Amino acid sequence: MHARVAWVLTALTVLIAGADVWVTSAYRGLLSEEAVAIHGFPFVTAAVVGCSAMGALIVTRWARHPIGWLLCLIGFLSSISLLTEAYGVWVATADGPGSRSLGGIAGWISAVLGGYLSLAALAILFLVAPDGRLLSRRWRAAVAASLVGYAAYVGGLLTLSPTEFDIDRQDAGPIGALLPVVGLPFIAGALIAAMVSMVLRLRHSRGVQRQQLRLIALSAAFVALSFIHLLVVQLLNGGRQTWISSLPLFVSYFCLPLLFAVAVLRYRLFDLDLIINRAVVLALGTIFAGVGYVGLVLAVAALLNTRTSGFWLSLLATVLVALAFQPLRQRVVRFANRLAYGARALPYEALSDFSRRLTEPPSPDALLPAVAEAAGRAVSAQSSTAVLQVPGQAGISDVWPGPADGPPDYQVPVRQGGDTLGSIGVTMPKGRGLRPADERLLQDLADQTALAFRNAAMEAELAEHVAALDHTTEALAESRRRIIAADDAARRRLESAISRDVLSHLQPMPERLSRLSVARSGSAAADELEQLVDETNAALESLRALTRGLFPTQLARAGLARALRSHLARDGQAAALHVEPSADRRFPSRVEAAVYFCCVEAVRAGSVTTRIDLRVVAAELVVQIRGLAGDQIDVQALVDRVEAAGGRLELDVAGLLSVSIPVDPGEPTQR
Repeated sequence: MHARVAWVLTALTVLIAGADVWVTSAYRGLLSEEAVAIHGFPFVTAAVVGCSAMGALIVTRWARHPIGWLLCLIGFLSSISLLTEAYGVWVATADGPGSRSLGGIAGWISAVLGGYLSLAALAILFLVAPDGRLLSRRWRAAVAASLVGYAAYVGGLLTLSPTEFDIDRQDAGPIGALLPVVGLPFIAGALIAAMVSMVLRLRHSRGVQRQQLRLIALSAAFVALSFIHLLVVQLLNGGRQTWISSLPLFVSYFCLPLLFAVAVLRYRLFDLDLIINRAVVLALGTIFAGVGYVGLVLAVAALLNTRTSGFWLSLLATVLVALAFQPLRQRVVRFANRLAYGARALPYEALSDFSRRLTEPPSPDALLPAVAEAAGRAVSAQSSTAVLQVPGQAGISDVWPGPADGPPDYQVPVRQGGDTLGSIGVTMPKGRGLRPADERLLQDLADQTALAFRNAAMEAELAEHVAALDHTTEALAESRRRIIAADDAARRRLESAISRDVLSHLQPMPERLSRLSVARSGSAAADELEQLVDETNAALESLRALTRGLFPTQLARAGLARALRSHLARDGQAAALHVEPSADRRFPSRVEAAVYFCCVEAVRAGSVTTRIDLRVVAAELVVQIRGLAGDQIDVQALVDRVEAAGGRLELDVAGLLSVSIPVDPGEPTQR
């Protein structure tokens, strides 16, 4: 709702300003000296529209910001003043449409809403800049002074008849003439108080607020210098208001709302020092070119031409004189640096460039060198260090311009929301320390980089998580490949064992049965059948042995120790099994299966001196197998099986295989 009202005022201001342009063009040329130097076209017209528009922008972001509403009202009321002034002059001097009394009323309204109101409003603007609040309650007196001054001026106008009002000559009585004279010192005092308030704010401000105040102070200085220029030129030309006298003041009016809006909206404030520097260099450079080159260089050239007639000699003399001014140009640049950057007189271009680089979120590899370089150049340090703290990782740092000899002399923490994100440190040259202004500058830089540091820390932490996820994904993929390979190998071993131990007995049977004749003698047939039965039993026994190798029934029924003894006795293994009493009991099925198959695979690749020891140590089932040949065993398959049960496996160069698997007392065991 507030923003809508502000933009409605802006739209009305644009319409009224357009009507003012139309009325002015009806009785005089828009580019005539009267229209530009006296009425202020097009600068004052653009200024009132800019006031309303910039005020509406501020209100759109902060609905109750006093500066936004003041700018909107100043622009709207000033546009009415311009229109009524143009109409009053049109009626009075060019017989415009309407009666003389109507023209007088228009001129009276223009005087009420004109310069005095703008000056009083400017005083209040500078008093509440940049946050819309007074410096303290005592400064209400300055606001009251500006209102009293304007009220006195309006009181003087109220003594005049609006219908007989003459915009060029006002015949007021003693009281009507006295009131404006009394009101002017009040407004002037309010303006001076506003400047004092701004100076006090500047002395105690830091960071973004300091940049805001410097921009507003620049607008105030621009208006003050332009007004002084107007007075000086009018004193020299007999009081006439001409292009030369009025143009700087009107341009300062045009720039005023723009600078206020940029300051309040905080748009690219850290480019301010660079703007001031370039403006000072440009202004002094222009004076330098006009006075130095045009005056002295041309004077010397003219002097040379009077004594010689050689063109090249005259040109050479001109070049020599121009080169002689180069040291003066360097002093001009140094003066501009000191004026823009204060006592430091250091290149703020690095900070402005750094501010522009932060518009795109940089990676830690690009951010830290930029921060270190900006800090080092800002305070003319011998070296500077930027450190970024990443949770769960070692700090990331970068040093400018090269490796540091030791820790920095001075460090500024980079904080945001109570969290320390890193630090900025500098090492100064020998014999030179940090001044308070340098410390404030480093703190401002730390505040500026806090958000970038947080983003960079989150990016580094996220990259670490992504790398861990990639490693886990690769490990899972490798484990999946190993499982598939182990499954294929087990299938091949099973197929080979069946072909060797079972099919070797069964394959000849069909042919032998076909040769068996019922007509043969009973004893021969009985012998043949007896052999077939023996071979069938051998095939069945081999098949039972194979099925016990897949998952032995005795392991599930009798436990780990008995299953291992049965396996070693059945296969005729020479390995010795030693089970301590603490391990001669039942364990969870996952633990018994993991240990059993590890022992079976290890014994298969072991030597005649293989020994298996089982014991429980500190809630862990520990298995040690000695006498192994590491190159004849699939260690990775054993590792996968043990880790799947939550344990760990180690194999040393001496052929000792150690398996440790936690045994949770609360986990159910086999019965």
